[in-house]
Amino acid sequence: MRPKNFFKKILALASICAIGIAASLCPAAPRPATAVPEPSALQSISKAVLEENSAAQQRLLGEFAEHYIHQIPGTLAHLTLGYAALQGKKYTEARERFEAARRTPTLVQDYAVYYQAVSEAALGNQESAVKLLEGFPGRHPSSTLAYKAVLQLGTSLLALGRSTDVIALLESPPLQISEPDATFLLAQAYQRNGRLKEAVGTYRMIYYSYPVSSQAEDAEKALNQIRVKMGRSYPSATAEMWQTRADTLYAAGRWKDAETAYRTLSTLAEGSLLDRAQVRVSACQYQRGATWPALNGLQKLEVSDPDAAAERLYTMAAAYRRLGRQESMEQQIAQLAKQHPDSEWHEKVLVLAGNYYLLQKEYQRAGDYYRKSYEEFPQGGAAATGHWKVAWQAYRERRWAEAKHLLEEHIKNFPSSAQVPAALYWLGRLVERESAAAAAPYYQKISEAFPNYYYGLLARQRLAGLPPARATSAVPFKTISLDHIQRSIAGPNPGAKASLNEGPYRERVRLLESAWLLDWAIEEMRAVVAKDPTATWAGSEMARLERERGRYHMALRYAKRYVPSYFAQNIPNLSRDVWELLFPRPYWEQLKKQASAAKVDPYLVAGLIRQESEYDPRARSRSNARGLMQLLPSTARMMARRVPDPKARQYQLSSLYVPDINLVYGTFYLKKVLDQFDGTAEYALAGYNAGENRVVEWLRNGPFEEPAEFVESIPFTETREYVQAVLRNAALYRELYPGAQ
Repeated sequence: MRPKNFFKKILALASICAIGIAASLCPAAPRPATAVPEPSALQSISKAVLEENSAAQQRLLGEFAEHYIHQIPGTLAHLTLGYAALQGKKYTEARERFEAARRTPTLVQDYAVYYQAVSEAALGNQESAVKLLEGFPGRHPSSTLAYKAVLQLGTSLLALGRSTDVIALLESPPLQISEPDATFLLAQAYQRNGRLKEAVGTYRMIYYSYPVSSQAEDAEKALNQIRVKMGRSYPSATAEMWQTRADTLYAAGRWKDAETAYRTLSTLAEGSLLDRAQVRVSACQYQRGATWPALNGLQKLEVSDPDAAAERLYTMAAAYRRLGRQESMEQQIAQLAKQHPDSEWHEKVLVLAGNYYLLQKEYQRAGDYYRKSYEEFPQGGAAATGHWKVAWQAYRERRWAEAKHLLEEHIKNFPSSAQVPAALYWLGRLVERESAAAAAPYYQKISEAFPNYYYGLLARQRLAGLPPARATSAVPFKTISLDHIQRSIAGPNPGAKASLNEGPYRERVRLLESAWLLDWAIEEMRAVVAKDPTATWAGSEMARLERERGRYHMALRYAKRYVPSYFAQNIPNLSRDVWELLFPRPYWEQLKKQASAAKVDPYLVAGLIRQESEYDPRARSRSNARGLMQLLPSTARMMARRVPDPKARQYQLSSLYVPDINLVYGTFYLKKVLDQFDGTAEYALAGYNAGENRVVEWLRNGPFEEPAEFVESIPFTETREYVQAVLRNAALYRELYPGAQ
């Protein structure tokens, strides 16, 4: 090695060492601190924590909480972190967060107290939970959590073996507690306290009076345990108890369980109650599809109670109808009419027979039964429907004078009937044959009283087509008075005063929403509506909050439930935001794209989805239809072979829950059905709902002067109302969101 190069290397190494030594001796430059976000960022950070489970955002929210520890934003941040920990079953962390949130008095301090107690209980610290919850309703008199707090207090006391305290708490509760939650807890306390007779009576309240509750099965298990322990001293259940259980299960459609209960009742009951129980055993069999066993049982029965005898004859008639044994059905109807002419079962069997003959296309016999239903039971629940069926058949058979009389009679005698808009429209169409001027008042009344109904849409179309001069000229002949037909806007009495001061509740919701604690905010609103049914603002708030987190189907359901009679409202009468809650547009860009590719009206698709799934991409019906446009797997598989989209051609069952793919299948299937019926939306929608073959069959019942006449003639109520609803929805989407065509 040359000396010159050697010394160069030595100098280079010395320089590197010097730099390293200097670096080790000098303090490192401070890492730039992360700036704590402004309070206004609380919602976005909380949303990321709760919805995305972001660890980075969780750390950031923790820093935020400590920075604003003595301020409301910091308290809310601790609440959010506590809720996230509770959902993840990290109970120690949850307890610490809720305890931190509890230190600062706020309008939502009760949430921190209650959920800290829940966390303590989950950790087994029942004493701490009790200390937090004792006196909760008194300290937080307006809290919507008071009911839950009392139940949690009772549960923790019971876990500590303090059953006497639980009994004292629940026998004279500090607030009204709904059944069966408190009842089950009280029964447990009686059992633990050795008061077995009281325990039996309380468990039985659940098992017999609330048989469809989640506690009923546990109550049954507890009763079986006590029966073994008490032996012969165990008190027998009464026939009245079994009657309550059986009737409740029957009303809930739990046919198998109800049948079992009625069988047990049959071993205990006497007289009229025995007659009724035996008939109901067979009625349950009929309802669950066991037609022959039901019929065999009823044929062998001899009952003396008039109501049970009438129900027996009705159920036999229904069974014979299902079996297609028309003559036998008629025999039961005749006996029922003769022996029990005033029974509700007689009214029901008249409707049953009318519907049977309507489907058999024996229109004269159907009309005879419908006529009897309203003539013999003019105040009955089926009178308006029966009268409408007779009036409509007269119109369909072109018996114009009779149809006019019946339509006028329907409007006069049944002004609250669901068929009044139809009666007004078809009376207008009938009168229009003679005079457009005479028809105009009927269309105007529909447009005024039922603006966004299906027939409101048709009425405006008819009015627009009437010659203006003739529409305003003197009416050449008399029309009936329509003054008694008023706009139907149901809901709370406008003069009713709210029973709650809504200010604090609105502020609590605002605070919870600011921390993205939407589950709690919605529960807050539910409690408000439960306390005060006039608080419809709370329903709108629930809808808005669900929309905020993208749960459009839940937003739509709340809006439908709490915005009264919106189809009877003119567009300006409700705010734009309310209409957008009622007619949402999630997936709108994808919808327009796929509708354009399939060459179908995007508004029609939007209206169909609103009716089919309420925009729930995970919807699944009892018939196994799935996704936004409610497609059967077999239909989707068929369309996968026909659509141009390469992603959709690879069919998978799970893809029906993917909005983009579901829209491809659904729009192209709708186009297929539209093409089959020459583009007539009414026929296509009926086919989409009930099957194309049925529509072909129904069209043979024509001719129909207009598609609306076909729609009104659809024999399936569900399909008829479906077609009307989709077309009505589409019209409102078109009006609310113009320019998408």
